[in-house]
Amino acid sequence: MTLTAYISDRDDASDRIAKNFPYKPGHKPDVLAGGCLCNKKYKDVSSRPDVFESPEYTDVCCQPTVGNGYIATVVYSDSIFMNGVYNGKDRTSHRARIPSTANIAMTHMDVTVSGNTYRLDTSQGLFTRIIDADTCTITQTVYAHQILTRLLINKITIKRKTVLSEEGAANNITVTLVNAMGPKSGDINFSDGSMGLSGEKVMKGNTTEAETDTSGTIPVYIHWTNLPDTITLPDSKTSQTWTFITSISHTDQEASDMYEMGMKHARDGTLTSMHTAAWKDKWSKGHIDVDNNLPLAKAIYGSMYYIMSSLPPLNYTENYPFQFYGLSPGGLAHGAGNADYMGHVFWDQATWMYPPILMFHPELAKAMLSCRTVHLDAAKTIAKQAGLKGAKFPWEMAYSGFDVCPAAIYTEKEIHVNGDIAFATQQYISATWDKDFLAKERGWEMVTGLADFWASRSEYDESKKAYVIKGVMPPDEYHQNVDNSVYTNNIAKISLNLPTYAAQFINATVPKNWTNIADHMFILFDEKNQYHPEYEGYTLGTFIKQADVILLGFPLMVDMPEQVRKNDLMFYESYNGKDVTDPNGPAMTWGMFAVGWMDLGNMTKANELFEKSFLNIQQPFKVWTETSSGSGAINFATGMGGFLQSVLFGYGGFRLRQDRLDLNFNLPPKSEHFNITGLNYLGSSIDFKADSTNVAITVMSQESEAPSLDLLSNGVTKALVIGKTASIPLKSAASIKPHTAFQYKG
Repeated sequence: MTLTAYISDRDDASDRIAKNFPYKPGHKPDVLAGGCLCNKKYKDVSSRPDVFESPEYTDVCCQPTVGNGYIATVVYSDSIFMNGVYNGKDRTSHRARIPSTANIAMTHMDVTVSGNTYRLDTSQGLFTRIIDADTCTITQTVYAHQILTRLLINKITIKRKTVLSEEGAANNITVTLVNAMGPKSGDINFSDGSMGLSGEKVMKGNTTEAETDTSGTIPVYIHWTNLPDTITLPDSKTSQTWTFITSISHTDQEASDMYEMGMKHARDGTLTSMHTAAWKDKWSKGHIDVDNNLPLAKAIYGSMYYIMSSLPPLNYTENYPFQFYGLSPGGLAHGAGNADYMGHVFWDQATWMYPPILMFHPELAKAMLSCRTVHLDAAKTIAKQAGLKGAKFPWEMAYSGFDVCPAAIYTEKEIHVNGDIAFATQQYISATWDKDFLAKERGWEMVTGLADFWASRSEYDESKKAYVIKGVMPPDEYHQNVDNSVYTNNIAKISLNLPTYAAQFINATVPKNWTNIADHMFILFDEKNQYHPEYEGYTLGTFIKQADVILLGFPLMVDMPEQVRKNDLMFYESYNGKDVTDPNGPAMTWGMFAVGWMDLGNMTKANELFEKSFLNIQQPFKVWTETSSGSGAINFATGMGGFLQSVLFGYGGFRLRQDRLDLNFNLPPKSEHFNITGLNYLGSSIDFKADSTNVAITVMSQESEAPSLDLLSNGVTKALVIGKTASIPLKSAASIKPHTAFQYKG
């Protein structure tokens, strides 16, 4: 939904959220009103694509974040947010603010400072401040631990520049520290800090208001290092490091145990190295590189980093597991206020952030789906309350799985989210053949529940001889109560057909009426103008919010003639010289236009729109804003996901189909090499290296039960063998498919 509408439609009860908003007074309204000025004020001086560096720290609007899917924070903010921890009843539910015990400020030092460096190293998941002084260098490193996921770490090192003489002529170097925790939380009734077994401070409390009458309040326990007023490097030492740990959990025992574990690793000197090794492993299993275009390369690394730092680590189900509650538009480090969509989970996760993650890290994509399966009972209740069958997920979801949207019309009308979840599930099955997800983890129950919902929400129109869906809001939220949205009807059709596809993996049966409804779903089409009207009654030139009809071509992959695809793209960009799609709309719109034009071979038009798709990045730390002016949600992961899709599915040409993976590479603007490392298809990790003439394809590894793969190109089929490279021409359509189709074995 639009941010302006989101704020204006909330009821009076949610006004109290603003009183506990964690940032400086006036911050969000200023950003909303006029956008930020970070691109004019700051510059990233690093020449590395994975490192963002500046001699100045940014305004509060565009500060970097660290996180691990369990906890996250904006660096140097006074707030921490925790996966699944929300406060407020029903429509007022929002991420609960935890005062940041990890916000450590160095307020005074008895040295002369000549300069600062602020650096976000995405490859290692570290934020670092380096203070260059006359006699020493002071380094502060902040990170959310990638293995010990309950921990936020501050590490400060003072290193002397001069070599100590035998007489020990150097002076002590003292730095004053302040824990800038900010005001007390208005969301959690924390007790005053007591002391833990190892001398650490302890806070505990519960959220003050349950989301529903039955969901209960949420406990939060914090153990953190008792911060001294000062730290001193004595005259007898060349350097010294101090480690300050914050441990947060739902149980006191786990918070205490994880704190002790962190301190042990700190004493052993392994705390940071095990964290950076985990990030290195994650990047080795999935990343994208381009050359000769540093802004693009940085945009790619930044977008991947910010999304992944709001998701669980790899292997999280084995190492300190937790239930993941979903990815919101602003990521895990934002969500206390309306400008951050209160940390709720929308269609954004399934449609925009999920697809690029699925292509590299299926287990993290599965975590995103799990935030739906864990709330399947709530979805069934919602459907029943609406007089419908099956499972109806809410437009906005938080802790309980019930609807938390501040505006009723979105709850009632924007039902396409249920199709978006179904389509995401189809993509997951196509990419993994994960039988256990379907049979043992409620995946099949969700697939059939969604189909049953759409069957009951559709109605047969005798005059059209087709099934229709009335009274909906399409992705274009400027039109809020329409009939037969062409996007909604198509995504419903996909949902109704999905059980037939999924059934083969678990040898299940499917009611015939679902496919019958899908086959006879009413899909709007204008024969005269050869395009898809957005909804019944739509007229050419009507102003819309964002990508809507053009999503039929991608990501939905609806078959249509090239001329129809071209007309959809042209008519929804502009008509008779006037904009049709809002030029100030959300970022992901232009990436989808770019993908469409790439499919049609118009690379000039595609490149122009692609460049427009990442104008929302703010310097120097590559934080995204919802609009290119800098207004709207901060660290807008939705836009990042759409941008990454335009790279992978646009320039890579990937299409994940039920029986194969299609590809058709083009080089991104200015680039001579375009490499995709670790793309995961059916348990095979595949590297793609494109240059000006060829694309080299190498299967690097395969899981034990992964099927053998074939490469189909120019009418020739080749077996893809681990470690052996096959090549195809650039700009050449090809497919990778399993050598043998899936066969159910019980």
